Amino acid sequence: MPSPRTAALLAAAALCALPGRPASAQDRPSEDDLFGAPAAPPAAAAPAPEATRGAEGTAPAPAPAARDRGDVEAELFGSRGSPNAVPPPPEGIISREREDPLRIGGQLYLRTIGTWQEGVDPADWYLASPNLLDTYLDARPNDRVRAFVLGRMSYDPTLSRTSVALTQPSAGVTESAATAASNPRGTLDQLWVNFDLGRRAFVTAGKQHVKWGVGKFWNPTDFLHPSKRDPLAVYDARSGTSMVKVHVPWEARGWNFYGVLAFEDLAGEARATDRVGRVGAGGRAELVAGTAELGLDAMVQDGHRPRFGVDLSGGLGDFDLYAEAALRTGTDGPRWRKTAPTLTDPFGYAPYEPRGFTPQIVLGGSWSANYSDEDAVLVGAEYFFDDAGYSDADVYPFLAAGAPRLDLTNPAAPALVQQDPTAFRPFYLGRHYAGTFVTLPKPGRWNNTIFTLSALGNLSDRTFVVRLDHSVLALTYLRVETFVAGHMGRKGGELRFAYEVPAGAAAFLGASPDPRLGKAPVLDAGVALRVSL
Repeated sequence: MPSPRTAALLAAAALCALPGRPASAQDRPSEDDLFGAPAAPPAAAAPAPEATRGAEGTAPAPAPAARDRGDVEAELFGSRGSPNAVPPPPEGIISREREDPLRIGGQLYLRTIGTWQEGVDPADWYLASPNLLDTYLDARPNDRVRAFVLGRMSYDPTLSRTSVALTQPSAGVTESAATAASNPRGTLDQLWVNFDLGRRAFVTAGKQHVKWGVGKFWNPTDFLHPSKRDPLAVYDARSGTSMVKVHVPWEARGWNFYGVLAFEDLAGEARATDRVGRVGAGGRAELVAGTAELGLDAMVQDGHRPRFGVDLSGGLGDFDLYAEAALRTGTDGPRWRKTAPTLTDPFGYAPYEPRGFTPQIVLGGSWSANYSDEDAVLVGAEYFFDDAGYSDADVYPFLAAGAPRLDLTNPAAPALVQQDPTAFRPFYLGRHYAGTFVTLPKPGRWNNTIFTLSALGNLSDRTFVVRLDHSVLALTYLRVETFVAGHMGRKGGELRFAYEVPAGAAAFLGASPDPRLGKAPVLDAGVALRVSL
């Protein structure tokens, strides 16, 4: 059996060999763009680079006036208003066959992204090209039935069989650590059928996207996606969740009620739902009063604590204000705190489960103003509090490595195992966060251009990312997107993530360890080309 010193060194070396960031996937095209939506107001007609969430059989219902922050905000953060609302067909409408019952299309998205890391030779700066092809089949045989499937193929030519992605969240692409063995690789994003029951209840069954809550950067009540969205990603890549959703609107009051049965683990754990008792159940109510809207939701699933959420949005003068709170006890997965190192836990972190009430709260608002007869600027800000977040950034390298421990079952060949591969959850690590943005849609004569300046900060570890995005529609169908993002603040914090490679660990990392390991990011930049097919 190796000595504690040797075991600790082996664990440290293996930790350094792991990628510095976990990653989600990429995004999907906008359903409004792909399938058509009600005509947008003239002042908000810019094409949207981001997906509207409703995986519904018809277009989402118009939101109350206080929720209508303009299509530009929807482009940046996803669907606006009540993303799940499906209005019933007009009374007396006759079901009829469609002349074009099947549509085929998709989107091609080519991207190149680079990262300048502190202390790394320019020749070794990180480079990635995570390209996407989304294709869909949309069958609408009549106005009461719709079937939809969307598949994705992703390919990154910069990856080798042994390389892993070292992306930073601010790069706008948080890829999985894919290798050539699964490159290219395919993903099923959506697969669902939508129909009505007597034109009074509307059912969507299958793999779909349903977004709850009103947060823009942070969305803690998004209970129906196992992973949280990267707020800096222009393209949301998370796959849909398999469920049955029933929507019952109350037209006279403008209220909406939803019931949901989820057939996947809502925490993203590798646990089967192959028995009735593991099926998740919940619902949401959306109540409108004047220009304000109140949302109440709840989800329960065996193996997880119940989840409750509330959100409120409305207008106050020229401001659109909103708040969102996830109300629950405990967390999904353990939290980790410093303890004395042991032979099997050489890093000295032990799991614990938070007890009692652990809320997550979002407060935000936006304001727009005209600076000419045809041009406006949109400004917004948001604050996020996570009661179960970490106050100390020292734990981040341990979390990024998947909370490793040393398995000494075979003393001759000790192995490092991950206790929680998803322990590092970007933008949901600290206790306090804040974000702000300024958007210029179609400024002056640049009617096909959008500029967005955003800044996000982890206030707990005092690290920040400032990002400038530019998007222009060229040649009618080709959208060109560029961005540059700078990292600031304390070295080693979440948004300027870095760690020291322990002395002597290089011997375990091979003759030529990756020079990028543990180096703090300085600047990210990228360019993308997007074409709807």
